[in-house]
Amino acid sequence: MSPEVELIRGLAEDRALEILASYAPEDFMDADFTSLGKAAVYLSEHGSAPGPALEELITKMQKAAGDDSTT
Repeated sequence: MSPEVELIRGLAEDRALEILASYAPEDFMDADFTSLGKAAVYLSEHGSAPGPALEELITKMQKAAGDDSTT
């Protein structure tokens, strides 16, 4: 995994934890976990590889930096 991918993944995980920590348990009572379920299915099918949105972001960053290599 490239350093850019590791950085983006780490930042995304940190941000996700910050968001979750900002909620009280009551906030989850009426939550719709459909997207979480879809993410779980994606991960089970694709392993820990970056998702399509992250892949697109990585590609854009590499093009902007003049690096056309793929991960």
